[in-house]
Amino acid sequence: MDNEIEDDEIVKEIPVFLSNDAMKLLLLHYPTRLSKNDKLLSSAVTKCKYKSECEDLEICYALDTDKNYDKGHGQELAAEMDQTSKDESSYPSGMVDHLSFESHNTSSNTTDMIMYTSGKSIHLCPLKKTLNMLPKLSHIDKIDLKDDNKKSSLNHNDSEEEEEESEQIMAKFKDRPGKKSEKKKMQEMVHQRAMEPWIDLNFIPNGHYFSRGELDKFLLPHSNIIDEKDPDISITKVFKEVNDENINTIRARQLSHSEIKSYSLEKQIKIFLLNAKMISTNMLINLLHKCGVPTDESITTILTHLKELAVLVRGNWTIKSEHLYPDNTISSHFGLSNETMRLLRDYMIHLLDSNQIVNRKNIGKMFNAPPEEVKDALTSVAVLDENKTWKLLVTDNDGFLETVENFNEIYKEQSDWWATRVKQINTWLEKKTKKNFM
Repeated sequence: MDNEIEDDEIVKEIPVFLSNDAMKLLLLHYPTRLSKNDKLLSSAVTKCKYKSECEDLEICYALDTDKNYDKGHGQELAAEMDQTSKDESSYPSGMVDHLSFESHNTSSNTTDMIMYTSGKSIHLCPLKKTLNMLPKLSHIDKIDLKDDNKKSSLNHNDSEEEEEESEQIMAKFKDRPGKKSEKKKMQEMVHQRAMEPWIDLNFIPNGHYFSRGELDKFLLPHSNIIDEKDPDISITKVFKEVNDENINTIRARQLSHSEIKSYSLEKQIKIFLLNAKMISTNMLINLLHKCGVPTDESITTILTHLKELAVLVRGNWTIKSEHLYPDNTISSHFGLSNETMRLLRDYMIHLLDSNQIVNRKNIGKMFNAPPEEVKDALTSVAVLDENKTWKLLVTDNDGFLETVENFNEIYKEQSDWWATRVKQINTWLEKKTKKNFM
């Protein structure tokens, strides 16, 4: 056997990299789905919430109420739930339209790892915990409990009629030492778990550019370091070259000022654009100086990067939609194409810049976009005022950009860009309207 192993030729050596265990990944284990056509776990996630201290997770998946669904029974179950629950309605639609899965801890003495392979290398990352996701059938449990109470009361009345004379006997056993304190600790722990507030999470489906950003964390650059004590031992150390890191909205929010300093000027500008959503030239320059950009840095250089990354709206900069919705990505809620999301956002920016009223419902119909997608795109540049009207996040112009030497050139470039973009949007809408009538 040993000879066979020694004679076995090594065809190829593949490097194995160990990622940082600080990622604290959770592995979710769902019940085995027997039917191949069961699309429940691939349906839209309507709600996702988490308790960080006790590490409880709950995910709600939408049910298809149009096919093979008894709406009458679904409405009946939802009504029964509202009667037995003191909290807010679990089913605002009036029927059981989603199925919830809740996490249960598993006991294990081993350390599990997740692996990603690209064919040329293997990347490993330790898992913090494995959670069993089991269906939460609260709409059945509460109704059954109510029925059981009715049955027990009926049985109790029948037994009283049959046995008029009965004597109650109570037996009390001596508790073992320390049992009361253990019981008290258990009650406190259960109470503490129940009192911890839920944290609402954003569920990012597979294929979205944010999920791709998480996957990229496995593919960190590496370098080989020779052990000083034993030169024959080569240690592969994983480290992060932040200067080449792909920046998205989520990653930008995670960075501190000290971390932003290690990025290039272009990446720093992109980070501030993503975080601020809309920002003036003067404020952006001040933030860049706080993050280590020299005070004598050329304004022309900064504006060159700005014109590549952002567009000018009433004297302030907002990131271009093509950077907010990169190529080969889909929207976060319903998987709309990046082209649709770009057109949708730019159209709403044009309306706001032109002092036109933005009606989310009408715009959603024009672009076939659900309300959640319209709101996400709209809140990237706008906010509701006291009159419940959408307005730009920043409407004041500090006038700093007008003092720049080539301001007229910049203003003309931006005006031409917006004119071309509006024509593209109108052409796209016209083609879409013709297709709908064909």
